[in-house]
Amino acid sequence: MQPADLAITLRRRSPWESMDLGLTMLQRWGRQVYLPHLMIALPITGAALALAWWLERPWVALALVWWLKPVFDRVVLHVLSRAVFGELKDTRTVLAAWKEWLFAGLVPSLLLRLVWFDLNRSFVLPARQLEGQRGRAGRERRSVLGRRTGSYAVWLTLVCFALEVLVLWTSFGLITELFVPAKADEGKSLLHLFVGDVDNPGTLLGWDDAFAYPAAVMLLEPFYVAAGFGLYLSRRTQLEGWDIEVALRRIAQRHVVALLVAVVAILSFAATPGYAQEKDAKTEIRSVLEDKQFGYYKDVKRWERRDRDKKPSDIDTTWLQALGYALAKIGELLLWVGAGAAVAYAIWWIVRKLPSRGPPPREPYQPPAALFGMDLAPEKLPPDVAAAAAALAREGQLRDALGLLYRGALSELVHKRGLELLPSHTEGEAVKLAGLPYFSALVDAWQRCAYARRIPLAAEVENLAAGYGRAFA
Repeated sequence: MQPADLAITLRRRSPWESMDLGLTMLQRWGRQVYLPHLMIALPITGAALALAWWLERPWVALALVWWLKPVFDRVVLHVLSRAVFGELKDTRTVLAAWKEWLFAGLVPSLLLRLVWFDLNRSFVLPARQLEGQRGRAGRERRSVLGRRTGSYAVWLTLVCFALEVLVLWTSFGLITELFVPAKADEGKSLLHLFVGDVDNPGTLLGWDDAFAYPAAVMLLEPFYVAAGFGLYLSRRTQLEGWDIEVALRRIAQRHVVALLVAVVAILSFAATPGYAQEKDAKTEIRSVLEDKQFGYYKDVKRWERRDRDKKPSDIDTTWLQALGYALAKIGELLLWVGAGAAVAYAIWWIVRKLPSRGPPPREPYQPPAALFGMDLAPEKLPPDVAAAAAALAREGQLRDALGLLYRGALSELVHKRGLELLPSHTEGEAVKLAGLPYFSALVDAWQRCAYARRIPLAAEVENLAAGYGRAFA
């Protein structure tokens, strides 16, 4: 492949214009690029999703797609590089030549992604894949190419990352959520992006993300590779003078005869004895190269006044300049105050939304005055509850005896033993909280008597009265 075979116009371009050239190439050959790109990316993405489904971990699909981006990039660069040099191939030919573009520096790229985020990946990819240099020579070559251009490649990566994550991933994620049941993502908010789900950390990334992120990668990655390839072509044009070579070749094609005549004339004149004595070729070349037109490059940036060519006015505008300066300072102060207030409000809002470290302090327990319709005040109970209940049982007042034992037991639990019973508790919950076999038997007898109208035997009530003292001794 020779620079003269290029299908694009070579000239000096700024880095931003070079990236735009790459996007223009993708626009021109988009169909030839996206077909093989999707035929490679779709099976890999499907395998990643299948593995994530088998492991029940959606983030596995995202991690694999991100890690295998160099595989997607290589087929895109292969098609673009061939198209630029006038060798545009169809999809079948590109896939058949997979050994030519797949393994060119693939393993180092994959290993590098595990330990380092290569922010100029799109720019160094052509040097790895197309030039094939390895080791120290490859590092030196990439270092030379990256001068004056590497920072632009980093900015390209950051901008594409923002588009991929904040625009495409979010948009595709919202679309995929339309096909997810409503309760699957219930309770998600923007806060989950930063702190996750405290109760269930595994729900930070769902299956909607697992499908949305690969879609964003497959759509944006050719743009990223094409823009980096445009930077690479522009840098090689600067270093190797491709534009000059192409221009000279075209001049030579138009003026072959004239050049041949000129060469013959020069050679004839140089063959004369006097010419060799009068002129020294090395001295002449050295004197020519010392001119600033050759081997001299200087990039200067400076601020200049727009009105530098205007003549100074006789009107004194010093006060107006001072007023403008004061207003500018006041505006700057207000801007900083507003920014500080916005940051303080954002911090306050985030702190409010963050989950608290623990439950709020509980209020001290106050025993209720009555439970289950029974007055629990100790002063309203007889001094000896068991004896009073046994006396009522002997007189045949079995329901009253059970009620007195029940009241006394509840009063003992809440006032003396500190059991935190509330009016909202049921009798079954009170039995579980008390954990006393006697209290369980007493509640069972009371429920049969009060609700089922099954009056217990006098002996059973007397036994409960006798066990009262032992249970609450």
